[in-house]
Order: sequence, then C-alpha cells, then structure tokens
Amino acid sequence: MKNSAKTESIIVGIFDNAQDLNLADERLAAAGFEDTVFDEAIVAEEPGNVGPVGPVPVGPVLAPGAVPVEPLGGVESDLPGIVGAFKSRLADYHLPDDVIEAYATAFYHKGKFILVRTEPECAKHVMEILRECRASRVNRHD
Repeated sequence: MKNSAKTESIIVGIFDNAQDLNLADERLAAAGFEDTVFDEAIVAEEPGNVGPVGPVPVGPVLAPGAVPVEPLGGVESDLPGIVGAFKSRLADYHLPDDVIEAYATAFYHKGKFILVRTEPECAKHVMEILRECRASRVNRHD
C-alpha cells in the first residue's frame, strides 16, 4: 500500500467578476466541495487578522474591487497589507513561492480566487466546475 505524504490536490480558479465567482462557489458547495474564496473586501475590513477566530463558514471571503484604482488616502496605503494577507493565506496551502507571487500579482489587479483542497481523483471534477463557471484560469497543484 502506498502512503504518500501529500494526499491532496489544490485547485485554483481565478475569476474576473463576482457573478462568475459566486456561481462557482454555489456549484462547488452543491457538489459537496469545500472551497475558500479570496477577494479583498474581508481582508480590507480585518487588517492584521486573517486567521479564523471561531467557527468559520464554508470558506473565508476576501474581495477585490473594495480597493479603488485611484488613490484615496488610507485605502491605497492598506493595499500592500491586503496583498500581504492574501499571500499569507496562500502559504497555508503550501504553494511554491513563485506561484504565490504570481497569484498575488493577479489578486492585486482585482483577480478573484477560489481554492479547493481535494483528493487527486476529484480534482478533475472541481476543474470542470470552475471552467463551466467561466474562470479565466484554472490551475492544479499536486
């Protein structure tokens, strides 16, 4: 019997708009998958506190679009902290540093992310759902 130290796949879906992201989140939940949605809104509301503090719903939500492109005083100065919090959350998935940096760049440019941890044999199904929901990119990390 093989016993692999790494028994999960991480599937990452990147979306350009909230409607497609929400549809994917709903479809994944209906199919029985737990996911984490990353978008700037929650991170912006809770700077410095990116870890769960109690019972957590299906996934913490973090939402771009909350930070305007034009500088508005303190909001722009919070952006590096928000991106840093996002990178910290990605590190929890044990993704390589170069992958985290690439995803942080997409996040900075208002990308919306869904990450799903699943068994390798279920990864293909997750990827299909994300593509059907118009993810602009779908990546698998084993």
